[in-house]
Amino acid sequence: MLSGMENIIMKSIWRLEKTEKRITVYDIIQSLKENYEKKYSRATIRTYLTKLEKKGFIRLKWEGRYSYISSLVKEKAYQKKQLENMKEFWFDDSLSDMICAFTETISPEEAEELKDLVDKLGD
Repeated sequence: MLSGMENIIMKSIWRLEKTEKRITVYDIIQSLKENYEKKYSRATIRTYLTKLEKKGFIRLKWEGRYSYISSLVKEKAYQKKQLENMKEFWFDDSLSDMICAFTETISPEEAEELKDLVDKLGD
């Protein structure tokens, strides 16, 4: 499991990987500022990146004076694991309880989209 800030940093890395070939600490700092209104020093981000590397989520590759960051865990795989953990912990492993709680938080339009999606699954 990741801490709240580690989750935000990973989300930033996954977002950056969609548009950037090589990600630096400075790219992450800028992403955190722009997307989450969070300001952190280079040293603080480096500390989080070291933790993420030890947990096997990222790889830091040094080239000269710069390090480049790449994810080792795919975003979709992490999302799936997080949902499984949520279902198990908060809903006693009951998918129906989880879906019922989820549907209480969505708009009528989103509920219709969900119904259409369920209908497509049945086909």
